[in-house]
Amino acid sequence: MSLIELPRTVDDPPYFLMWRMDDFAPPTLMLGVGFLLDRPMMLAAAGLVLGFFYRRYREGRPEMFALHAMYWLGIWPTRGRTMRNPFQRTYLP
Repeated sequence: MSLIELPRTVDDPPYFLMWRMDDFAPPTLMLGVGFLLDRPMMLAAAGLVLGFFYRRYREGRPEMFALHAMYWLGIWPTRGRTMRNPFQRTYLP
């Protein structure tokens, strides 16, 4: 088992135990949906497969690419009171 680097700055990705949050989220979310649909093991396995393919997709892209894509698609919730409209591509003075 390899050592995990602890986050040193605010820009480092968040961790849950020993997994990055974006590696931990797909199986967990799919397990939750599986409990709602009364198929937890099948959808948890699908979440593991989805997490594997997402990890391979993420390795060839810059850090936090998925969050950037979610922002530009308009589906990323922010913690601030206001947010620039992601659908407006140009801003005129």
